[in-house]
Amino acid sequence: MSESTAQPLETNGVYLCPVCRHGQIAPMVLMDTYACNFCRHIFSLDVVHQTARLEDSAMPFRWQWTGTHWRSLNRPPVTLTYTAIILAILLITLPPALIWLAYRTFPPLDPRTHWFPLFWVGLTFLAHLLIVLRIFAGLLPVSFIGSCFYRRSRSVP
Repeated sequence: MSESTAQPLETNGVYLCPVCRHGQIAPMVLMDTYACNFCRHIFSLDVVHQTARLEDSAMPFRWQWTGTHWRSLNRPPVTLTYTAIILAILLITLPPALIWLAYRTFPPLDPRTHWFPLFWVGLTFLAHLLIVLRIFAGLLPVSFIGSCFYRRSRSVP
C-alpha cells in the first residue's frame, strides 16, 4: 500500500500494524479477524467507522485509520482544571521571579554585565511558557486544533 495516497479502510486490504508498526495486518483465512504477520496480534476492523480494535488483549485498544496511517483512540479524555492552571502560572512565573530576586539581591560586580541577569530572566520566562503551552496543546482534542487551522472541504457524516 502506498503511503502517499489516502485510501479508506477496506475489508480485503493489507495495512501497517498499529501495535508494532513493523508488520502488516491482513485478513485471516476463514475468519472475520485480521492478524499481524510480525507481532501476531489479532484485530477486528470496523469499516464503517474506519477503526481497528485489538482482540487478544484485556485492555480495549483502538485505532482509527486516517487514510495513510493509524491514529490512536486510546487516550482517556483529559480536562483542564483550576489546579493545572495555577500550577502552570507558578511554573511560568516562579523561576524567573527567583532569578530576578537574586539579581536584585546580589547585583553584578561588573557594570558591563548588568544586562545578562535580565536576559536570563526573560529567557527563563519564555522557556517555561513554551513548556506550559506545549503541555496544554497536548490536552486539547485533535478535532479542536484541526478546526482552528484547516477548513473542511466536505462534511463527514
